[in-house]
Amino acid sequence: MPPSAQQNNKFRDFVVLPSLLLAIWLFLVSGSLTTTGMFMDGLIYSNVAANLAEGTGSFWHLTYTASHHPAFYEHPPLMMGLLALFYKVFGVHLWVTKLYMAVSILLCAWLSLLLWTRLGGKKENSWIPLLFWTLMPVVTHFANECMLENTMLIFDLGAILLILPHQPSLCKKQNSKFLSEPSVKADNKIQNSRGFIAGILLSAAFLTKGFVGLFPLVLPLLIWLFDRERLSTKSMLLQTSSLLVGLLLPLAVIALSVPAAREYFVNYMDKQVLAAWSQNEDARWMVIVYFLRNIAIVVGLVLVVALLKKGLKHKPSSLEWTLWALVACAVLPMMVSTRQNEYYILPAMPIVAVLAALLVEGEVSGWIKKVNKALPYISFSMLVGALLLNIFRFGSEGRDRLLQQDLKLIAAHLEKGERVSIPSELYYNYKLQGYYYRDLRVTLDDQQRCRHFLTTDQYQPDSSYHPLNLPTKEYRLYEINDL
Repeated sequence: MPPSAQQNNKFRDFVVLPSLLLAIWLFLVSGSLTTTGMFMDGLIYSNVAANLAEGTGSFWHLTYTASHHPAFYEHPPLMMGLLALFYKVFGVHLWVTKLYMAVSILLCAWLSLLLWTRLGGKKENSWIPLLFWTLMPVVTHFANECMLENTMLIFDLGAILLILPHQPSLCKKQNSKFLSEPSVKADNKIQNSRGFIAGILLSAAFLTKGFVGLFPLVLPLLIWLFDRERLSTKSMLLQTSSLLVGLLLPLAVIALSVPAAREYFVNYMDKQVLAAWSQNEDARWMVIVYFLRNIAIVVGLVLVVALLKKGLKHKPSSLEWTLWALVACAVLPMMVSTRQNEYYILPAMPIVAVLAALLVEGEVSGWIKKVNKALPYISFSMLVGALLLNIFRFGSEGRDRLLQQDLKLIAAHLEKGERVSIPSELYYNYKLQGYYYRDLRVTLDDQQRCRHFLTTDQYQPDSSYHPLNLPTKEYRLYEINDL
């Protein structure tokens, strides 16, 4: 191939296509990337982390507001501790929260690309799995929300990469003995070392989101089930044992040396894990519906390619079938919980994207070469448009628009850190609690009689309060008469 053609291909593969992918991602996440609205769970976690950064509570004694979870045991503390470090370095600010989540997503994307090349995907086609990942609604919806799953996924993908063997055809390309093919002939010490480090990563996943982060534990067993020539029974048992040691040793050291940690996890098991089994909220099979709904676009694209090419040339390897089984292990156990949420499937999405992209890589990369001349103009035009859209939306409310607009009007009449009364019917409005605490450090309390009373037209205070004449849409602020 002439040097000019090689340069054009490199420009296309490493500049034009990534720009196109970035443009698509920016279009899809523009509702949350540069706006002030946040998903309810993210509001809570970021507020808890902000408290920790400001010296309210400690790593093993997290706290939310004075009236709402003054002792926060809803989830393990690692992600909130990491976010608190960001706050300490850059300051407690909404855009620091966005920065943390952007860094998390970029790390997940990078690890997904390592998985892609581990399975034989070409580096120049790395945009295909990233595009498939981006097209999954649950990913774009929660990409820049302060979710535990995004941090947990970093540790899980890292563990998977350590456990997963290379494709045989790629082993010669590996320069590091530590990352070489862990076959029957491989040194057991290397296998055990990799398994031990992967176990430590899984302990970090557990400290981020609990038991749901431990699904990669079954990977050695799955590799053995799908390809026993690659991994002997003895090697599988040794690798699983190393994983368990790496997982349990750090947790045991923490539990034995930090009494506060033991108290934390006793409360976590009681308030979160056991409660998830006993409550009756949504049908347990909803997680399967969420999964199928989110992979529908990608499955549709794969089918279109297969129809146009009258079949697909790629035949999945045993490792790919192993990872499809791992996807099932990441999703199906969530049926144990009666709390069913769409973001529970986030850990499986990058694996699905990589596996689906492998099916169509040969055909799609060939099509891209046919539109080489027009592609740079399309890519850069879309990128400029996406950037302008996000700049235009910068600082706007996005989600929960009326609530935030009312808060801006009401904020001038409240002192930072004030306690404000609310009716009991609004106490479990977690978004209301979250925004007022994030922006003003205001605690909303349904038990104490305070100077100000925040409510809606539906729930009126008694006659001891008089309304303040503010042009709010949903929420009204009242002040007590004798002050």
